[in-house]
Amino acid sequence: MIPAVPVPKNSGVRTPVDLKLKTGWRFDTSRRTFESDSGEKFSPRADLPKNSRIVYKVPNLAGANKSNLSKHEQDLQRYMQVILPAGESPADYVEAVRAWPCVAEAHVAPDVSLPGLM
Repeated sequence: MIPAVPVPKNSGVRTPVDLKLKTGWRFDTSRRTFESDSGEKFSPRADLPKNSRIVYKVPNLAGANKSNLSKHEQDLQRYMQVILPAGESPADYVEAVRAWPCVAEAHVAPDVSLPGLM
């Protein structure tokens, strides 16, 4: 689908790689590593260009205790984005992200757009 009104080139908005963690995995933002409930750890640094960021889609749920969350909030807690440096194509990295042991699914996020005028 072609966006109705594409984002201006100089806006600074980049298309991320969207991912969903497997159940039992979380991302330690201070160490920049993924950790499982069983103690397994994975560092994605070798698969991403310098200055890439990995962020939770719902940061307020990231550190929440699962026992205090609804089933739907627990699901939302597993969604993340890999934001690449300017000039890097998310399509070039989506297969590497899919191969991470902590990832259930990954895809290039859709293009952002503004609604078109009628």
